Amino acid sequence: MEASIPDTYVSADSHVVEPKDLWLTRLDRRFRDRAPRIESRPDGDYGVIDGLTPSPVGLTGALMNDKIKGEIKDRGGKRHEETRPGGWDPQARIEDQRLDHIRAEMLYPGMGLGILGAPDPEYQLACFQVYNDWLAEFCRANPQRLAGAGVLPARGPVEAMVKEAQRAVKLGLKSVMVAAEVPERPYTSREYDRLWAAISDLNVPLSIHSGTSSGMQVNERIKAYGIYGVHVVDNKIGKGMRLMAQMIYGGVTERFPALRLVYVEGGIGWIAGVLHFMDHWWTDHRRWMEPRIHQKPSTCFKQSFWATFEDDRAGVLTRDLLNVDHLMWGSDYPHTEGTFPHSREQVANDFAGIPAADVRKMVLDNAANLYGFSP
Repeated sequence: MEASIPDTYVSADSHVVEPKDLWLTRLDRRFRDRAPRIESRPDGDYGVIDGLTPSPVGLTGALMNDKIKGEIKDRGGKRHEETRPGGWDPQARIEDQRLDHIRAEMLYPGMGLGILGAPDPEYQLACFQVYNDWLAEFCRANPQRLAGAGVLPARGPVEAMVKEAQRAVKLGLKSVMVAAEVPERPYTSREYDRLWAAISDLNVPLSIHSGTSSGMQVNERIKAYGIYGVHVVDNKIGKGMRLMAQMIYGGVTERFPALRLVYVEGGIGWIAGVLHFMDHWWTDHRRWMEPRIHQKPSTCFKQSFWATFEDDRAGVLTRDLLNVDHLMWGSDYPHTEGTFPHSREQVANDFAGIPAADVRKMVLDNAANLYGFSP
């Protein structure tokens, strides 16, 4: 049975592609010679971030046109200029929204995701201040269609994270984002309580984008089981599992019930099974476990977590085990795993046979309500 789907959707997970000269022209002069930049080489363009391995630009957006043609052959060999202009031009972005039946989008970084792995805390903060300023300008072009998540540094004092969260919201950004994983200082640390309290007071969702880490270099694991073994299984699902364990078993969701956590681009088909295991162990061991949590993990998840997906039939079918009011579809524009410009066909396939009311929640209403877009 074909799904009954709305005419337009809200994407809860989309991306920008930062202008080529963004940090070269705006970054604090102390760091200008180390500014994140696009470097052209004979075999293609690379994103260069201080302290990290350069990465080909294809996966941040330059491969999109190959995806449309159905002929992705390699992630390398691409130039920044091959990216669709909607990555950095808000007017071109709105035209692409209309082409793909998108009413509005929540926007996350392109190259900026990698900066979370930069080793210098002051450099990282300065880079994100530039990015957050630019993203706010981008979204002001049409606030009814464009909303952004300001990025907080993964390194340095928590107080700097608090101040940047407050500044980002004052700029008009609708969410703030942290790395999915910070091995040096796990989110179970009470040191973060000041940040969780501040974000709760700001009344914006806390976004956690899959795959992001303060330690982005994964070369040894890539050697062990391949780049996509790392990217799909570990970066997206593995980090999501560890994040849920920290926030729920670590007591964060109980201590800060007003904190709204959004796990972005990790899919949802795996969540129900993990929550079942978490509930089982909580039932047996809750009387002695530390820290003590008083609700089932699945209850904590349903109250505090939102999650996004783009192509996840398994997740759609397990929606009743989660919280259908907190599940949000995203196009992931302009990435290759996304659905542009065929979002309507993808939504129809994934939601076939699903009640129209549930479809509307997941592809439109939930994200519109969370981020304040017009219904």
